[in-house]
Amino acid sequence: MEIETGILFFGGAALCVLIAVLLLKRKRPSEKSEQAEEELQGDQALYELGMNPISDKPILYSLTTCPHCKNTRSFLDAEHVPYISIFLDEYAGQQRTDLMEKVRTYNPRGSFPTIIMPNGKVIVGYRKQLLQEALAHVAGRTA
Repeated sequence: MEIETGILFFGGAALCVLIAVLLLKRKRPSEKSEQAEEELQGDQALYELGMNPISDKPILYSLTTCPHCKNTRSFLDAEHVPYISIFLDEYAGQQRTDLMEKVRTYNPRGSFPTIIMPNGKVIVGYRKQLLQEALAHVAGRTA
């Protein structure tokens, strides 16, 4: 009986230690991710421009992982259109929140890409025809 009690005691203690170790390991990655998030701060000049989007070039609010954003950038590159791309996922914390609020002032759904043309026209999504028309209008031509 004493042996069984000792085994139960040590087995229970080992289980508690195992749970504690697992909980500590579980906290460490989140601490690292918080540190990484704090370190993840995009270009400050682009942040300022994103908060006050006035430019003679189209401003593209986008995500690095967004296929529609990539298609829009590819289209603009193929047309040799200089543009400014602000990747919101390169920002963290309050900066990301601020930029997202700014995007929603132009696009209440907050979807990507959101493009602000130099004349103030807003295009949401990869809309090739609308982009061509807007670029022609900015260049002073009719589409």
